[in-house]
Amino acid sequence: MTKQEITYTKDDHAKILEEGIKKGIFGTIKDREIDRVDYDRWMGGPRGPEKITFKDGNAVIFKCDIRHYWSAQNPDTAIREAIVYQIDKIVRLGLVPTTMVIDDTIGNIRYDGSVQEWIKDAKNGYQIDKFTDEEKKDFERLKVFDFVIGNSDRHLENVLFTDDGKMHAIDNSACLIIDKEEDILSFSDSIIVFFSRTVVHDLPHIVDIIKKFYDNKDEILELIDKYIRDNTELAKLMVESRINYLFNMLKKDRPFPRKYIEWRKGLDEEVQNIVRRNK
Repeated sequence: MTKQEITYTKDDHAKILEEGIKKGIFGTIKDREIDRVDYDRWMGGPRGPEKITFKDGNAVIFKCDIRHYWSAQNPDTAIREAIVYQIDKIVRLGLVPTTMVIDDTIGNIRYDGSVQEWIKDAKNGYQIDKFTDEEKKDFERLKVFDFVIGNSDRHLENVLFTDDGKMHAIDNSACLIIDKEEDILSFSDSIIVFFSRTVVHDLPHIVDIIKKFYDNKDEILELIDKYIRDNTELAKLMVESRINYLFNMLKKDRPFPRKYIEWRKGLDEEVQNIVRRNK
């Protein structure tokens, strides 16, 4: 029986929920007193993001678990959101707001999905004139982060900026393989432009984030293996091959390729190495 064919019972779900709380994947907002809920609507969906504001003035953005509304090959978007936050903590990126999976019923309304800390008084990337030096470094680190986790939906509306000079990477559900037919070797052309035009080996903040990924690779893969139930092996293969590729290029101490085909060849070699090792 493959991992994709495993079915989960109610008891299994309860066990995962209990273990998840210990890891910070799952949580609850039942103990928070709600002041108001502002509703939005996802394109094509019956229930969209909801901003939940609590009596203490703090707020979260709730996203429903899409498995209850759409037929999806890979419906664990809530879990993916929470795992991305955990990976951010593991590599000490410090850009993803606190995120967790919840399954609460409050006032006869079920909240089954993910909640992410609402960033107050923030501007998105389209609303600022230019990055500060620190924001530029954070954005470059975020490029590496998004490449490793396979984020296919990073745009300037999903990057927020606050007056304290901090950057926030929100909306991280389109990560870690969304469709089983997805080409795990594919990625945005912008990553090639960034690496090939930047002297990465002379940028300590980039070298540091790549090394943190490599040093903590096993913990990241264990996290994916434990909580992602759809296309798990593909997600692990994509992440590990990208971590290995970046780290091995650093060790070679030579410029990153400028051609997409050369990146794909290098990534494919890492994929095949992992496959052979795991046989």
